[in-house]
Amino acid sequence: PCTIADIKAYRPESTSVSSGQVLTRPYTADETRIVIREMVDSLVLGLVEKGLMTDQIVLHIGYDIENLTDPKRKSTYKGPIDTDRYGRRVPRHAHGTANLDGHSSSTRQITDKTLALFDRIINKNLLIRRLFVTANHLRPEQEVAQEVRQLNLFGDEGQADLARERKMQKAMIGIKNKFGANAILKGTNLKEAATAKDRNQTIGGHKA
Repeated sequence: PCTIADIKAYRPESTSVSSGQVLTRPYTADETRIVIREMVDSLVLGLVEKGLMTDQIVLHIGYDIENLTDPKRKSTYKGPIDTDRYGRRVPRHAHGTANLDGHSSSTRQITDKTLALFDRIINKNLLIRRLFVTANHLRPEQEVAQEVRQLNLFGDEGQADLARERKMQKAMIGIKNKFGANAILKGTNLKEAATAKDRNQTIGGHKA
């Protein structure tokens, strides 16, 4: 059996995990917000499956070259300009960090923080092409749970809500592992701008 000493001695191979994608076309800020929500859903379920928690989310948003090549858009952008990996001029990327109140693998908590960060750093007038979401400072959930019990950081009601969410997350993971990643889809995943459904059907860059 795993002891408290074993839990405290364990450290994940990596202290962060990232999810990124290049969109198939330039997305508006509202469309991108849908994709960010999907990415966070997937990232958090991955944390739950590995028994890990995070206390910090980092967002990196890369803008599309069309913002500077389309005459109508180019005339409205007056901000800083960078050069991408292909030597093309693009608006400077958006980058930001959001700290959680403590280590968590709650989809609701992490999604709320991530979307608030997105709304804060994004230029809603620009088209978007690249997205990266990173969860930092990963720790084993058993270790965090032991500290919570000792310090009593959360009220009983909050703990009950988190326990219900965790039960649902575990059920979702079980269903997805048995029947495939698209076995459970949210309403967001069915919107035109959503990408998760197609990404779930892709293996190694090719349609399954």
